[in-house]
Amino acid sequence: MKLDKNGPLTLTFQLTECIRERIIKDYRPGDLLPTEKDLVEEYDVSVITVRNALETLVNEGLIYRQRGKGTFVSEPKISSESSKLTSATELFKQAGRVSDVEVLGFSVETAGLYHAKMLGCHEMDPVYKLVRLRTLDGEPYSHETNYLPVSIFKNLDFYYKNGSLYECMEKNYGVIPSKSEEIYKAILLESPIAKLLHRNRGDAALSLTGKVFDNSGRIISMEESVYRSDRFELKVIASANGAESKRIIGEKEL
Repeated sequence: MKLDKNGPLTLTFQLTECIRERIIKDYRPGDLLPTEKDLVEEYDVSVITVRNALETLVNEGLIYRQRGKGTFVSEPKISSESSKLTSATELFKQAGRVSDVEVLGFSVETAGLYHAKMLGCHEMDPVYKLVRLRTLDGEPYSHETNYLPVSIFKNLDFYYKNGSLYECMEKNYGVIPSKSEEIYKAILLESPIAKLLHRNRGDAALSLTGKVFDNSGRIISMEESVYRSDRFELKVIASANGAESKRIIGEKEL
């Protein structure tokens, strides 16, 4: 397909849409795209135009690059538009993906000043520290640390083995997570977590700090997690009058 060099649309826009259409019609996740040189020759455009078009698709999460190997088609995103607070385990299950959780650590500690403030408890109160590694289709996806009051979840180390923490709360304690407050920040990975997530030290990632509330407004969990930015994106849809607010968590999810 030739681009219209005299038309009203920029060459970068036209090329971006051409490559997007080819990916949708002819490629599968993991397939290798033509090289920049091949695209320059095929569409008779400059290297800058090709790089700008590919960069647009990388930013959209449609493709990804691997240094020394080339440009590949990404896995399709997973999205949830439900206003209900949903665990990552349930979200992946609904999308037909295989999500596993490995417990890396489960201990009882005193809350300390910071976590006591986040949980609304006393600094000497005991809390569970649950550290988990989540995988998606066998590939490390996130490193998750939860702090939970022992006073609410007695014997949690007996009841929880793996899988959905929210499901465990509801099934064994009658505690239903109903709302969360979350702050996301861009970070650079440090060595220990980078290795667990199969990334390099200094790679970009997203960190989450958040609190989860039950239906009575009580804080039931505080979370500190790190997500691979090549597999995670967060989109928020909100109305001007606050009547509608949706959270879309997808893979590039939760």
